[in-house]
Amino acid sequence: MSASPPVASPIVLLVEGDIVTRHPLAQYLRECGFTVFEVASGEEAMHALQAPDVAIEVVLADMTTPGSGFALRHWIRGHDPAIEVILAGSLERAVERAGELCKEGPALAKPYHHHLVLDHIRQALARRERHGAAKNQPS
Repeated sequence: MSASPPVASPIVLLVEGDIVTRHPLAQYLRECGFTVFEVASGEEAMHALQAPDVAIEVVLADMTTPGSGFALRHWIRGHDPAIEVILAGSLERAVERAGELCKEGPALAKPYHHHLVLDHIRQALARRERHGAAKNQPS
């Protein structure tokens, strides 16, 4: 009897400038079975997303982290629209930036409730899976 190949865990890119917030959240997501890459800015996120050997599926980005938020979401949509993006931050800041770049507000508010973050990531992965399945069905 042959062993089945190991199932790869979904890959999440966590964009959060505050290490006190980023590290515990990343640890929690790892304990939930995700592979998590941590970056502290939108610029670092763009570099990570361009790495040819890493297939990031979900980006969780803080709205207040430099270079992140709506600008990063817009950049991701232009480079790889299959990546799910979850924005998190204060509602006041989100409303201010929403008018500049897009009509969508943040999906999560800080401080993070880890179980809610996990729910949002699972929903994003399900949307990604449904979208991929719909693409692969014959017309």
